[in-house]
Amino acid sequence: MKKWLVLFSALLITAFPALAQVEGQTEEVPAEVLVLKKGNLPPAVVKAAEELFKGSTQQKWGVFPNEFKDYGWVKDKDYNEPIDHYEIYLKTSNGGDAYAVFEPNGELIRYKLIEKNAALPQPVLKAIAKSEYKDWKIAGDTELVKSQQKKVVDHYVVRLTKGNQKKTLYYSLNGDVLTNKR
Repeated sequence: MKKWLVLFSALLITAFPALAQVEGQTEEVPAEVLVLKKGNLPPAVVKAAEELFKGSTQQKWGVFPNEFKDYGWVKDKDYNEPIDHYEIYLKTSNGGDAYAVFEPNGELIRYKLIEKNAALPQPVLKAIAKSEYKDWKIAGDTELVKSQQKKVVDHYVVRLTKGNQKKTLYYSLNGDVLTNKR
């Protein structure tokens, strides 16, 4: 029975990586704590997601065990409050992915849109072209992070590669370089 439970937990973790991985955390949060059925979310969260992301399809639901820090989708491993945030993974109408994190009352905290093969906006492309990374290649899909938290600027996450080197940079919507925390 224990082997079956471990196998089932591993399957959940691999099937739902956006909710199951907590970056930089040494103690893993059990997958059964993270993954929920839609009916187990507060109704305000489900309603808010339906209204804010019209045309998108909710795919997976779970609790979000951390608070955010600064830029990107970096999570605060030192967060020690009870888990009371909810994440919903959605498929957008144009085939992209969206990850949205809500308060229990349905208030949107932050969301990330990942668009497949979408070009970055001109201000961000110009900023990269004028930087020390002008010879690097943009890798991956376009990632836009929007936040309702006043301390966090809406921004793009840009992954660059040059040979074996990799770098993640953050740019405001108008192309300003934001402090790189990773």
